[in-house]
Amino acid sequence: MGGVDLPRPAAQAVAPLLPHEMEHIRKVYDDDLAGKKHASIITPREDAQMFRTPDKHGVPCECIIELYELLWRWGHRNPKGRGFAENFGFSIPDTMVIVKGRPYAWYFISKKDGSLLRKSEGHISLSALEKKIAKEPAEGSKETAKNTCCAVWMPMASQFPEARCHTPYADFLSVQGFQKFVMQLRDTHSGILQAFVDPHSVSNFLVRTVEFRRQTSLCLRTNRSLLASGKGSLFDRCATFEGWEGLSSSSSRYRNHRHPHMEDLILAASETLNRRAEQERVRQMLFLGPHQHVALHFKVTSDHQLFFIFASIVSEKDVILQIRPQLLMGDPCMTEELPGAALLPGGTNRKAAPFEAPACYTAARGPSPEEEEEAKKASSQREGSLPPIERSGRLGSGKTPRQRPLSDRRPMADDGAILPRMGYAKPVIPDVPYTVLDPPRTVEDYAYHAVETNSLDMGLKRPLIAPTSARAAEMESDAAGPGCFTALSQA
Repeated sequence: MGGVDLPRPAAQAVAPLLPHEMEHIRKVYDDDLAGKKHASIITPREDAQMFRTPDKHGVPCECIIELYELLWRWGHRNPKGRGFAENFGFSIPDTMVIVKGRPYAWYFISKKDGSLLRKSEGHISLSALEKKIAKEPAEGSKETAKNTCCAVWMPMASQFPEARCHTPYADFLSVQGFQKFVMQLRDTHSGILQAFVDPHSVSNFLVRTVEFRRQTSLCLRTNRSLLASGKGSLFDRCATFEGWEGLSSSSSRYRNHRHPHMEDLILAASETLNRRAEQERVRQMLFLGPHQHVALHFKVTSDHQLFFIFASIVSEKDVILQIRPQLLMGDPCMTEELPGAALLPGGTNRKAAPFEAPACYTAARGPSPEEEEEAKKASSQREGSLPPIERSGRLGSGKTPRQRPLSDRRPMADDGAILPRMGYAKPVIPDVPYTVLDPPRTVEDYAYHAVETNSLDMGLKRPLIAPTSARAAEMESDAAGPGCFTALSQA
């Protein structure tokens, strides 16, 4: 997977946000910030209650089972003979679709050529799936088999209540838990049984991508507990987006030195899959409303391979909260040119060009190497003279070299070669709309001040700042009088 270079679809122009759309997005951010007191998930009291009740850590998380059929058709329509992962940048684990308590389809990656296949109806059975994914650990101890996750149960998402599972919560199954779950299957179970993908890190994680206004956002959620030897139940050690937000931590970037290209690969695979879902009219097939969006979930294994895990339906509020960095950086105030930006500190692209300065300019003018060499030769030719005294960096006769006066020094080159080169002209700095006056501060200075300003109004309180516009000066002259204050206004 390290050599896969999946091209991203071409970016499409997006219309700017309308005023009511901006107000809706701003309200979502304000409500979310106001609802979380002291950096809590819900409130400090409810967070403490959630940690004390492990049976309430699950949140509704349903998957779109139709997307696996779409991926299978997508792989078979590809004219190239390469594997699915080589063509599309990601793979999928063994996934069995359960509809009303019975196996419906089994999707897997072929070990022969890497293509995405679907087992025939005669080879689909829960016992065959149990033999493949619910294997006893290598150690063989019962305690290890009890704490090791081997499969994931994900309920089915549907707009029709009769087609959905009786419980909307996902579950992580160990070997014993898988066997118990298979024995308790009933007609109300609809969803997928999927082989658990071991992450490349010591904690389980999941990457979710959403699209809003043709912008794709990524959210990495990592469980806070160790996957193998952490404390708590199996669900608390594995849950990310399937569980309460307090069980994991979130990040808007995916960075790892072992596979630095993975973030770009995830975004490219997500955008390509979203374009394909639009062509197949997945939203219309699922009867999604305008405020419902499709979220894609991925995971990276220890051998640097990207896996598509499942797709879910999320609300527009969750999408807006996740895509906040892209919305902020895509705002016109961040993308358009700012008038007068050169007047702000750091508001220009002023950088020194990498070229050599002229020879006439040096920080401390001293004798050049040629001059030093000539002085050394001349001193060596003298007969009966002592050797020259070598000083730090200079060669002379012991006397300090006489510097030329400032008026006699060669002027520095004014060809613009030293100052940084700019791509635009010097900005015009507007004049300030006021004039600072300097009234006398002592009695001795008042006589001079009265002569200069031609005013002998000793009792009149004069302002320190006066407007310079003609209109403000006229208003000041009309309002001025003995013993009154001058009204000031900024033009």
